[in-house]
Amino acid sequence: MIEVDLKIKTDNTRRMIEEAKAYSPAGVIGDGRWYEPYPLFIKKTLGSRIWDVDDNEFIDYHASFGPAVLGYNDPTVRAAVVDTLENEGVLSATPHPKELELTRLFSQIIPCGEKTILCGGGGSDPMYNAMRVARAYTNRTKLLKFEGGYHGWHDYLTVSVRPSLEDAGPADAPNSVSASPGILQDTVKQVVVAPFNDEEAVERIVEREKDNLAAIVVEPGYSGGCPVMKLSFLQLLRDLCDRHGIVLVFDEVVTGFRTHLGGAQALLGVTPDLGVFGKAMANGFPISALTGKREIMSLFQPEGPVFFQGTYNGQVLGVVAALKTIELLSDGEAHKKLWRLGDKITDELNAVADELEIDARCYNFGSIWGMYFTRRPLENYRDIANMVLLNRDNPKGYAMKNHLMNNGVFVTRSPRGFVSTSHTDQEVDRTIDIIADFCRTHQEDLR
Repeated sequence: MIEVDLKIKTDNTRRMIEEAKAYSPAGVIGDGRWYEPYPLFIKKTLGSRIWDVDDNEFIDYHASFGPAVLGYNDPTVRAAVVDTLENEGVLSATPHPKELELTRLFSQIIPCGEKTILCGGGGSDPMYNAMRVARAYTNRTKLLKFEGGYHGWHDYLTVSVRPSLEDAGPADAPNSVSASPGILQDTVKQVVVAPFNDEEAVERIVEREKDNLAAIVVEPGYSGGCPVMKLSFLQLLRDLCDRHGIVLVFDEVVTGFRTHLGGAQALLGVTPDLGVFGKAMANGFPISALTGKREIMSLFQPEGPVFFQGTYNGQVLGVVAALKTIELLSDGEAHKKLWRLGDKITDELNAVADELEIDARCYNFGSIWGMYFTRRPLENYRDIANMVLLNRDNPKGYAMKNHLMNNGVFVTRSPRGFVSTSHTDQEVDRTIDIIADFCRTHQEDLR
């Protein structure tokens, strides 16, 4: 059994987390921010680096769950936001010129982006609206998602996100498993769960449910933490939706702008009916978007009957940050660097695994990368079910996480990490060396 304890100085963090437990659940704002043995309290972020309250400095691959595509607190984006703050204000909750500029830009660069709505927070907001408008458009009630996929906090799709294999049912016909108490079972019953990458099973499930399905939602390229996606699988979803009048929704909250200026849909050549964007579109400022075909998007109020409101929708600071981030990504050089560094991590770590003959494999989709301690093919949630968290239930992954943090590399509880354009080759080389050292030190335990 591999055991690596966290050895960095954490006196201030431990004091703060104990105090915070009196004021928020477990002392953090949301489950995603908790990791074992306890989450560090971060006081500063800049570029590829972060600092905690004990003055530990780290090369960062958390990227705030992915938004920091340009690195934290990018100076050009920051300057644009500060200028807007000083000269235009924070919020009017009325139409403003820059939202016109951004929605027009979406129509120019996103393949499905004929009309767009802007939301004020994370990706859950536009995803919720995507499901609502898909139901209105089709006059059907059920939604199909893939086992292990996460598509936001709302009840519509908080089903089979991380189900236990005991509850999950047959691999080719998964059960719909509620991810939280408080979700109505009637809502869970409206969610059809399918195995990712299994074309035969998905076609069979869709044929069975076709008269009830309003939408199929999928994260293109890197779904549910699964590092390998068959392009033919994505094309099958497009064909099935066309055949049966189902709305195809791409959850591009993670992949959008990070993998390609036009999202993974532009990169992979499969165009959905609706696309959901967030995270990297504004390099960390809160904004998200739903874009898609005109005939569907026109159903939103005030043009159509589908309810859509929100005080912070299209808030000007988020819009300005998005415009500037997209501008900085627009020449293609950023994405060349992101893909090069992501590929470098994968290629060099896999070379180490081959040399040492250990059960380990690294995968990446552009700048999104992850290390998994297995040699078997990873194609769906069940292949990674015991590796989706870097905790004590996954001792190899947990030990690697602590080894990285002990050596100045910040990751949280997920095997998925993110490279930014602010990372240097030297920082990536340092990261590879640290993981390679872990693999060599624990070679026998990793076989």
